[in-house]
Amino acid sequence: MFVVKQKPHPKIKRRGNDLIIEQEITLAESLCGGKFTVEFLCGQKVNMTLEPGKITKPSDIVIAENMGLPDFKNPNSRGKLYIVISVKFPKEFDESKLEVVLKVYYQELS
Repeated sequence: MFVVKQKPHPKIKRRGNDLIIEQEITLAESLCGGKFTVEFLCGQKVNMTLEPGKITKPSDIVIAENMGLPDFKNPNSRGKLYIVISVKFPKEFDESKLEVVLKVYYQELS
């Protein structure tokens, strides 16, 4: 007889057949959209796209259907992949960039 214990993975959490990971994006990607790659345990890479024009906030969740683990009872069915977004903010913001951001912001308000 043997006992199988599941070790926690440092980056991927499991909830049933669903997988949960955290993905860091840049502030520019957060505001303007962009692409990033998610790598699975098996080495498979999946390209994900953040929609241009839609702001992605910290803790937003991107859901990839059928990218989780196979269902034990139905191998043709898979769980979801939940990607929790974190945004890497710059440590400094020079004055010229700040002027551009403020100009865009105040145009949005008018």
